[in-house]
Amino acid sequence: MKDYACDRCENTFTQKGYLLKHQRTVHDGRKDFACDKCEKKFGYKSHLFWHRKTVHERRKDFVCNNCKKKFGRKSDLLNHQKIVHDGRKDFACDKCDKKFGERGTLIKDQEVVHEGLKNYACHRCERKYGRKSDLLIHQKTVHDRRKDFACDKCEKKFGTISNFLRHHRTIHDGHKDYVCDKCEKKCGQKWIMIQHQKTVHKSRKDNARDKCEKVFGQKLHLLLHQKTIHEGVNDWARNNSAKK
Repeated sequence: MKDYACDRCENTFTQKGYLLKHQRTVHDGRKDFACDKCEKKFGYKSHLFWHRKTVHERRKDFVCNNCKKKFGRKSDLLNHQKIVHDGRKDFACDKCDKKFGERGTLIKDQEVVHEGLKNYACHRCERKYGRKSDLLIHQKTVHDRRKDFACDKCEKKFGTISNFLRHHRTIHDGHKDYVCDKCEKKCGQKWIMIQHQKTVHKSRKDNARDKCEKVFGQKLHLLLHQKTIHEGVNDWARNNSAKK
């Protein structure tokens, strides 16, 4: 069987028509198939078909037999099963130890973490993010002040699922996964451990007060000092001590 090789990349095809279609869509960037329900265009007719079915008709015909999650394309279902249920991470970063289930996720992580790209800017402030999802979370939690995740064991609410799960694991389940390598102290959150090591073992005091010469290792201690000593607000100290 004759192979038709692309002279612009390393791909080969069994039929000349496939080669021409590849060159037209991939290298020339042509998108001849337009959706009649929106402004999107596609290089392949099959891609237009799947777009109509999943976006406009909202059809999800492929169901995961492990968790019942539904997908519009079989390839998305297989990818979900491989990553979520089989735990496969076939794409390793050559710049760190992280591994990913999808090539696209690996590329995005390299752009954001290692190259420092931040293409998503908030139109309500000056913050920029490398991922659109992070921008949306920022806008929802900071500007809209939404807290959609409520703890069923206390009255606390959280803006993100990760903060809610961290709270549940450390406060209610009592998990302390971070152990100090210089003493026996354990902490439920990484930033608390870093703060402990910085202030206790390295004796760093970065938070200085502009009204006197005292410095503090933790910002909370600085605020407590400001409120009670310089502003004379004793209720603030009692209320914040009760929250600990």
